[in-house]
Amino acid sequence: MRLRYLLFLAVSVGALAAPIRVSLPPLLGALPVAVAERLGLFSEEGVEVRLLPLPSQRDRILAFQAGQIEAMVTDLTSALLLIASQPREAAIAAALYRPAQDGSHLGLITPVSFSRLHSLSELVEAAGRRGVRIAVPRQSDLEFMLDQLFEGMGVSFPPEFLVGQDNLLLNATWVMFGMTAAAVLPQPYVDYLLHYEFEGKPTLLVLADFAGLPIPPDVLVVRRSLSAAAVERFLAAVGKAVARIRAMPREELVALALPIAIELFFPGVDLAAASPEDRARVETAIDALRIPLFPEPSPLDPGIFERVASWARRKGYLPRPLSYADVALAHR
Repeated sequence: MRLRYLLFLAVSVGALAAPIRVSLPPLLGALPVAVAERLGLFSEEGVEVRLLPLPSQRDRILAFQAGQIEAMVTDLTSALLLIASQPREAAIAAALYRPAQDGSHLGLITPVSFSRLHSLSELVEAAGRRGVRIAVPRQSDLEFMLDQLFEGMGVSFPPEFLVGQDNLLLNATWVMFGMTAAAVLPQPYVDYLLHYEFEGKPTLLVLADFAGLPIPPDVLVVRRSLSAAAVERFLAAVGKAVARIRAMPREELVALALPIAIELFFPGVDLAAASPEDRARVETAIDALRIPLFPEPSPLDPGIFERVASWARRKGYLPRPLSYADVALAHR
C-alpha cells in the first residue's frame, strides 16, 4: 500500500514538474497570464510555465493541434471551433477576462475623413448602395458581436464585405489609413487609435460601442491530458496576478504592464529606439488608456456559451452541436 502511494506521488510530482507551454494572443485576457509569468507567480504555485510567442491565431491553433503547446488564451468562438475539431484533446478551463457590457470594451470605428460615414445607419445604407468593407476577423467573437449589432437593427450585413485578418494591429492600420470603411476593435486598440496623434491622421469616429450586448469572455483552453492539479495551480497564479493588478496604483501598473502590453498588442514597437517625438506620442496614447477591472478566473458562463455556440452553428462554422459539458472542464 505504501509503495502504491509513493508511486502515485511520484507520478503527480512529475506531472506538475513538466512545463506548461502557453501561447498568448493580443487579448486583455492574456495580460494577467503574462503578468503572472513576469512576477514569478507560477513558480510560487509550483508549476513551470513557458510562454511561446506565435505570430497569429492560426499559428496558435495549429501549434495546439500539433501538440506543441498545452494551453492557449483565445476568444470563445475560436475555442469552440478548436474543441469541435479536437473534442478529446481540448477543453475550456476557465474564463480569464469578462468584458464589461457598458460600451467600454469594443468599438466599430470609421475614418470619417475617408469614409464620409457619420452614423451606423449610413454604414448600412452604403453597404446596400455601393458596398463598404469592414475589417473584422471571421469566425471570431468580434464577428459575433458585429452580427448581434446588425441583428438588433433588423438588418443583415453582406458577409462578402467582411475582410479583416486575425491580426488586429493590421486591421487597425487598415482603418486608420482608409483601406476599409470601418473596423471592429477591442481595447486597448480603440483608445490607442483615438488618442495616438500624428500628422495627417484622419478623424476617427466610433459608430457603435456595443453597449448592452453580451460580450463573450477570453478563455483558457487546455489539453485534457493536463493534470487537474496543474490547471488549478496555473489558475491560482493568474488569480494572484489579478489581485496584484487591482491593488497597484496606475503609475506602478503602467511601469509593469507597458512592456508586456507592447509585446502582446504592438509587436515590433521599440520605445527605447524611438525618437523623443514618437515616444511622446505613444506615452500620450498610453496615458489615455482605460484600465479595465480584471476579474479572477471563473467557470465559463453557460448562457454566453449557448449564444455563441448557437450563432456559430447557424453560420455553418460548427460541424455539429456542442453542449456545455462537451467544452468546459468541471469546475473544481
